[in-house]
Amino acid sequence: MSRGGVLIATLLVTLATPVTWPLALGAFLIRGGILLVAVPIVVLPTPVGLGTTISPTLSSIAFGTVPPEFVIVAGAIGIATVAWLVAGGWLAAALEAEGARIVVGDEDIAASGRTGMAADGPGPARVAGRVLVARLIASLPLGAVLAVGSVRLVFVTYRELTNPADVATPIAFRVLLAAPEVVIAVVPAWMLAEIVGAIAARRIVLTGAGVGSGLRTAMMDLVRHPVRSLVRFWLPTLVLVAVLIAGARAAASAWEAVGSVLGGPSDPLRIFLTVVAFVVLWIVGLLLVSIVCGWRAAIWTVAEVTREGTFGGSTDRRPGHWRPDGSSATL
Repeated sequence: MSRGGVLIATLLVTLATPVTWPLALGAFLIRGGILLVAVPIVVLPTPVGLGTTISPTLSSIAFGTVPPEFVIVAGAIGIATVAWLVAGGWLAAALEAEGARIVVGDEDIAASGRTGMAADGPGPARVAGRVLVARLIASLPLGAVLAVGSVRLVFVTYRELTNPADVATPIAFRVLLAAPEVVIAVVPAWMLAEIVGAIAARRIVLTGAGVGSGLRTAMMDLVRHPVRSLVRFWLPTLVLVAVLIAGARAAASAWEAVGSVLGGPSDPLRIFLTVVAFVVLWIVGLLLVSIVCGWRAAIWTVAEVTREGTFGGSTDRRPGHWRPDGSSATL
């Protein structure tokens, strides 16, 4: 199937199977999307407040002294991160696996003739565990880049807070402009993790492959067909980014209106209508995000199903070949 055919087929399948929308949305939120969705209603600290809070700690670290409070907070953050990666990652993997199974069960996809899954494969819990391990291994380069880049960002942030060169520009943009190499390194590492992880997850779910086999197949597919893989990754990702930006702007405007109404004269009807408008915009935004996330996930599933030589191919030597195992010549 061509690249355009896969994209169109997956969009139609996604629209026809709304049950996959909450599954894809749940996996997206667990894997960090909740931070993007919550941006419109989160009050970010000002540069002055941020500098007042973290400047003493950064100054102590810069002079070679690590405060005990920093160690405690860092340890708590580390434990929470590990728990989120394991528990949250397993739940996201289970949702991803179930969504792939539903897409494979679609009649149009089943008509491709290569949708057979191993009947004696591992159970859903073990499959989710394998998908989690594959995703984590695929994300190791991204983790290394984030670990190294975060050190650079911390010192750049400290410099901008203590000795800003341009107070008119938001601090986030100043930090990114001062350390562009971090962004340049994070984007391809994130892209590699997503592509390899998605392909490996489909191999594990749909064929019962092991973690190593799924990752090897994913890497080989990326090397052999880089353009195809990049298109399948970037096109739905750019659509998702556009939906997130549009939804965030609408929700932020509605949230600001709610704050204005609550801070003004008491008018129950106006307050009610404003809150309802905010909730409706929020739900519509989540609905659109869930559809696009379902489409993103279905693209990799359909691509794996329709890939030549993937799985489920006939073992018969010629059409009509009969086998004595009960799988042939039956009504």
